[in-house]
Amino acid sequence: MQKHRFYLKGSAAEVAWLNRQADAGYQLAAIHGCTYQFEATPTAKHVVAEYLPKTTLDLMTPVFKPFATHVFHDDLAVVYSPVTPEQRVVNDDAQYRLAAYRHARDVALNWLNGWVLAIWLLMSAAIVLSSQLQATPLLTRILLTSLGLGAALIVLGIVIGARAALRCHREVCRLIQVTGDDQDTWKPTFHVLFKRQAALPDTEQWADLGQWQLTMQNQQGDYYFDLRTTLSELEIRRTIAKLVADKDFTVMSWLGLYSI
Repeated sequence: MQKHRFYLKGSAAEVAWLNRQADAGYQLAAIHGCTYQFEATPTAKHVVAEYLPKTTLDLMTPVFKPFATHVFHDDLAVVYSPVTPEQRVVNDDAQYRLAAYRHARDVALNWLNGWVLAIWLLMSAAIVLSSQLQATPLLTRILLTSLGLGAALIVLGIVIGARAALRCHREVCRLIQVTGDDQDTWKPTFHVLFKRQAALPDTEQWADLGQWQLTMQNQQGDYYFDLRTTLSELEIRRTIAKLVADKDFTVMSWLGLYSI
């Protein structure tokens, strides 16, 4: 038996659906894109989805013989096996799961943008084409109907794409808290000015604050840095003030500008 579903491979929603099929007597046999193949059996088992590198998958498949596997484009795979949480091959796949959800969020946003752009181009083409024809009541009705339909399709695409991206984004936020991996996460950029310094400030001592980047300096010993961080302005000030006098540095909000 085959069924077609659009699930993120390895997601909790997909696993829950697969286990409902198992409860109905259908065991997962293979996955090809959005097509799921099942075999009818009275002893169908629940599955657990684990994210892992493809190299690990190649090594474990002959031994553990999972029900199905799926390989993503970026050397990341998900394996479906009938194991309990205590028997899991991968003790912690949060890092790989985070990569999968980030990719899924990007795909959802790309589809949303592509859908809106495509419909907008079709609507623009309809307007240009109608301007080349002789205006009649019928042509006007057709044009208005087409534009209304296009607008409705744009709204529908935005709603579907935004909901999919938002679900993935929530999971990304949760996994960032679990793994601490916020490297690809958007962060506000604060402006930090060190005044009258004898040498370039060593920002390595404040590496925990975020990502530092020198943007400007002058002959008076002033150094301008951009600091990408999730911390507040007050937290940044308190940390730097432990090593630098308050009068020798300034922290500007990410909404502000450098002082002149």
